[in-house]
Amino acid sequence: MPDWPELDRLRTARGQPYAIELTPASDPGADRPRLDPATLISAYGTGSRPIVLWGSWLGDEVIIAVDPLVERDGLSAADCWDPLRTWPHLSRPLTVSVGGGWFVALGYDPGTSWLAFADAVLRGRPDGTWVFESLGLTGREDATAAALVRARAALEQAALEQAGQGLRPVPSEPAIGPLAPVGGSPVAAADEQLAGVERVIGRIRAGEVYQLNLCTRLTGELLVEPLELFVRTVSATRPAYGASLPTGAGTSLISLSPERFVTLQHGRVTTSPIKGTTKRSEDPDGSRLRRSAKDAAENVMITDLMRNDLSRVCTPGSVAVTGLLEVRPHPGVWHLVSTVTGELAPGVAAADLLAATFPPGSVTGAPKSSAVRAIAVEERQPRGAYTGAAGLLTPDGRAELSVLIRTFEASEGAVELGVGGGITVDSVPVREWWECLHKAEPLARAAGSALVAGLHDRPAPVPPELLAGGVFESILAQHGRPLRLADHLARLSRSVRELYDVDLPDDLPARVTAAAQERAGEARSAVRVVVRPAGLDGVEVAVSARLLGPRLASCTLALAARSVVAWRHKWADRTELSAAEEQTEPALPYFLDASGRLAETSRGNLAVLGADDVWRTPPAGEDLLPGVTRRALLDVVADHGVPIEITPLTPADLVAARSVVWTSSLSGVVAVTELDGRQLDVGPQAGVWAGWLGFD
Repeated sequence: MPDWPELDRLRTARGQPYAIELTPASDPGADRPRLDPATLISAYGTGSRPIVLWGSWLGDEVIIAVDPLVERDGLSAADCWDPLRTWPHLSRPLTVSVGGGWFVALGYDPGTSWLAFADAVLRGRPDGTWVFESLGLTGREDATAAALVRARAALEQAALEQAGQGLRPVPSEPAIGPLAPVGGSPVAAADEQLAGVERVIGRIRAGEVYQLNLCTRLTGELLVEPLELFVRTVSATRPAYGASLPTGAGTSLISLSPERFVTLQHGRVTTSPIKGTTKRSEDPDGSRLRRSAKDAAENVMITDLMRNDLSRVCTPGSVAVTGLLEVRPHPGVWHLVSTVTGELAPGVAAADLLAATFPPGSVTGAPKSSAVRAIAVEERQPRGAYTGAAGLLTPDGRAELSVLIRTFEASEGAVELGVGGGITVDSVPVREWWECLHKAEPLARAAGSALVAGLHDRPAPVPPELLAGGVFESILAQHGRPLRLADHLARLSRSVRELYDVDLPDDLPARVTAAAQERAGEARSAVRVVVRPAGLDGVEVAVSARLLGPRLASCTLALAARSVVAWRHKWADRTELSAAEEQTEPALPYFLDASGRLAETSRGNLAVLGADDVWRTPPAGEDLLPGVTRRALLDVVADHGVPIEITPLTPADLVAARSVVWTSSLSGVVAVTELDGRQLDVGPQAGVWAGWLGFD
C-alpha cells in the first residue's frame, strides 16, 4: 500500500451519515422549473475543482464532490486496490443514497491512476430534486459545513441564471482546437493504423490472440477550462457515464463514456461490454450492424472474456449472459452491447472485483494477458488513462465504474483523445481506421471543433459501372484442390457485404470445390467466382473453372496511371487495368496511389527489398487489393524469420530497391527482372517463397 498518512485518518474516522434536502433560495415553490445540471456545474466554477459524475451513476443523475479528505494521483491501478478497501466506521448502516466514498480513475498505463475519498456530496436525483449528503465524519465538521455552503450557493446562482436567461446557451466559440494525430500527420497516422491492423491480423492468424483492441491518439489545443469543456460536451452528447475528474495538478479527465465496466449493487455484479460499431449516417436503423457476423463475433469473444473474469470472484454458477448483441445508439454511431451478471462471492469486496477484472476486456482483447502484451508492442503512443475505468465506490459496498473511452485527457493547455477498435481476423484495415474517426468526430463536434483536414472517413469513389459489374475471386486449384479457399471467400464476403449488403450463399464453398474437382486431372486450374447485383436486394453468383498454364516465374514492370477508386475490391470489370496492360506491354503495369506512393501491379501486390536487407510492402488501404497470397506470404516469412515490414513506399524506394517481387493467387511469387528499364537482381527468394506457400 502507498504511504498515505491520510489513510490512517480515514481508517480510524467515525461518522453518522445524514442528508439535507436543498431547494434554491431564489425559487422555493413546489412548481419551480427543473434545474439544468450544466448551469449548476458551471456555477461551481473552476476554483473548487469539483469532482462531477453526470449521467446514470448508481441510479442518480448528478453527483458532485469538493474538498476530498484523501486524494492521490500518479498511481498505478494496482496501487489502488488496498486503499479502496479502506473505509471509515459508520455508527449505523448507510441510510443516505451515497453520502460519500472513493472517486476513482484507474488509468490503463502506470502512473495515470487517481483516487479521492470524499465524505460529502451534492446529489441530483432523476426527478430533478437535489440533496446534500454527508458521512458526518468526526473532525470534518468545518469542511462539511463549507461544502454545504458551496452547494447552496451554486444551486442559488444556477437558479438565478436559469431564471434570467432560460437554459444555458450554446457557446459559439470552440472549446478545443482541431484534433490532429499525436506525433504525426494525418497520412502518417492512417498508415500506422493500417499497418498495425495488418500486424495484429498476423498475430491472430498465428494463434497469439483471438482479438486485440488497437488504438491511436489525437490532440488539440484546450481553449477553455476543463470543467467548461466537460459541461459543453456532456450537454451535447448526454453519455450514460459522464465524468469530470481533477486528477492532478493541472490535469483532468473529461469522460463521455457510453460503456459500463462494472456495477455492484447488493452483491450483484453487472458488466456491459461494447464491441461492434457502425456509423449511424451509413446505417440509419442499425440493421447492418445487427447482421454483421464480424461485429457479432467480436462482441461474443469479449462477452465470454468478461464472463470468465466475473467467474473468478462470483459464486459458482451465478454468472450468466443476460443480454446478447443488443444494438444501441450513441453519438454518431451504433454499438453492439451485451450484458453479463453474477453474484459476488461472500467476503469479496468491490476492490477485489476490480483487481480481478481490470483492465476492461472490451478495450484489451482476448486472451487478455496476451492482448495486453501485444498492445505494448503495437501501439506507438502510451494510452495514458484512456481505456482504464472511472467511477465511484460507496461505504455500503456498492460501486459503478465506466470504461474510460470517449475521454479527453487535459493537461497544460492541451487535450488528447484516444480512439480505437477491436481487431479480428476479418477486419478490413481501412475500415478500422475509419471507425476510429467515427468515434472521434462527434466528440470534436460537441466541443465546437472538428478533425483536421486529412482525417476523413470517406471511402474512395466507386464508379457505377464497377459496382454494376460486380466483384470476383480467382482461386488456384492444384490437381483439383482449391488453395486457400477460406481466405478467398472471406475476402469476397467482406466486399459483397460492404458493397451490396448481402451475404454469400451457404453452398458457395461446396460449389467452388466441385468446380475444382471437375479438373482434378489438371496440375493447375483456376476457379472464378463472380458476384453481381441482381434485382433490388440480391446478387447472382457464377462459378466456373478453366485450365491454367505453367506458373509465371518472372516479368518486367513499367509505371502506368489509373483512376482513383476503391481498388481494395477485386472488380470484375477490368477494362481500365487491361488498357494499362496494353499500354505497357510486354511489361506489366504498376501503379502509384493518389499521393504518389507505391500501390500495386495490375495482377498482384508488391514487395521491395531495400539496401538494408529488409523486405517492405505497402499497407492495405484503399489503393490496393488485400491479396490472399500477400497475407499468406506475410505469415510464412515471419515463421521463417525473414524481416518484412508493412510501410508506405515511394518512387525513391523503388530506385534504391535491390529486388522486387509481386504476389498473386494464380502466379504465386513472381520475380521482377526489370523495373522501368532498370535491371534488378533476381535472387532465389521468389522460388523459395513460392515453395513455402505451397505452389507447385
